Amino acid sequence: MARFRDFSIRTKLMSGFMLTSLVALLLTVFALAAYDRFAFRREILHDVDTLAGIIGENAAQFVAFNDRQSTTDILAALGTQPNIIAAAIYDNDRRLFAARGDVPRSAPVGGPMIFNDYISVSRPVLFKGARVGTVFIKSDTKEVRERAARFAELAALVLVGATFVALLLAALFQRAISRPIHKLLDAEKQVSRDKDYGIRVEKEADDEVGALIDGFNEMLGEIRTRDAEIIERHNQEMALARSIQTSVLPRTFELPGYDISAIMLPAEEVGGDFYEFRRTNGGAWLGVGDVTGHGVTSGLIMMMAQSMFTLLCEQRNGHQPTPSEFVNLLNRAMFYNLRSRLDQDKFMTMVIARIESDGRMTFAGAHTDLLIWRAASGTVERIGTEGLWLGVADDIAHVTADRSINLGRGDIALFHTDGVTEARNADGECFDIDRLTEHLARMQGERAVDIVAGIADAAWNWWAGTPKDDVSLMAVKRE
Repeated sequence: MARFRDFSIRTKLMSGFMLTSLVALLLTVFALAAYDRFAFRREILHDVDTLAGIIGENAAQFVAFNDRQSTTDILAALGTQPNIIAAAIYDNDRRLFAARGDVPRSAPVGGPMIFNDYISVSRPVLFKGARVGTVFIKSDTKEVRERAARFAELAALVLVGATFVALLLAALFQRAISRPIHKLLDAEKQVSRDKDYGIRVEKEADDEVGALIDGFNEMLGEIRTRDAEIIERHNQEMALARSIQTSVLPRTFELPGYDISAIMLPAEEVGGDFYEFRRTNGGAWLGVGDVTGHGVTSGLIMMMAQSMFTLLCEQRNGHQPTPSEFVNLLNRAMFYNLRSRLDQDKFMTMVIARIESDGRMTFAGAHTDLLIWRAASGTVERIGTEGLWLGVADDIAHVTADRSINLGRGDIALFHTDGVTEARNADGECFDIDRLTEHLARMQGERAVDIVAGIADAAWNWWAGTPKDDVSLMAVKRE
């Protein structure tokens, strides 16, 4: 059973009002009943005592002259009093002189006596100032009990009526107290749910609850002001971070004999997708990758990968690394930084490719499938990328190998991240690799910049509501 303190404020107020009213009413009823019982019994006692005095005065001369018959006749007149159950007159020696009903054999000692079932009165009988005997009258208390029963019935009716009135008044009074508190509670729930700090609660009175509402409204105003300042600072910082991130991405993709372009649409201000282009020795290095998740941490890892990529593109002692060697070196640095420096369990999928002027492209790494538009056959070839994700293990050389393909005139190599194919519409349907293939085939005659922009826009708009992942593409078209 719930404890009283856990009940709603409405229940507490109603219970408090009702309990206070009923206790006060019960105490009043009991006090009145006790007083009425006491007063009524005293009234009966007074009446019986007065009646005993009258009987004593009327019977005094008969007792003095030893006239038992006349005395008995006087006692018989008490038959008209239904509450008198017994009466007697005793002589001066306390012997029974005349009687009516069940009476003691000798005159009782003492004055008036009050018991639960009866009241008795003893008074002296005086004749010419001298005591000649004693009069005794015994009256039942039936009338007292009947009066108490009627009083109890009336009290029950009063209690029922008073309870109903108290319930009605309690409902009215508690509403005046609990209604503003409920409004305050509803506003608090709405603020918590919608994060709308512009909500205000209307004050109904200048009492303690009104002061509480004023404080609540003032607090919301301060939170709204601070929230706006935090959002503004966050937006400025994210805009700066995005500017820094996009500034390190390549802006030009100049390689004789090729039309190359890339695009990245971050799901948040800072994305976790990666692409890079670095021209060296008659060819170029290409890289496309995706850090798990998105946001600031993923963007930081992406920039770290970009710095390492730039460094590894440089020849060392005239030796040009193969794509598989490139991937292995990059993985070692990534693994160390992610585990030892950043304490992150994130990883990164990436494919590294080396493209030559004659159309030969060598690549390595684990990433999404590579799509190749073959101009000669008018078909799209899908090539899987094999290996292990960067940052999972410190050495992935044993699972990383070079693969080579040739791009003919008019052929297009399309790299993409999973934010393209895993975009979901309102029905939960993915953009998928087949739609990506169809878009590539339909747009193969356009420039690389238009191909990546058109496909990125289609995938971005495929998302239902706010995109959940970064969308990135790179197109390499041999002219």
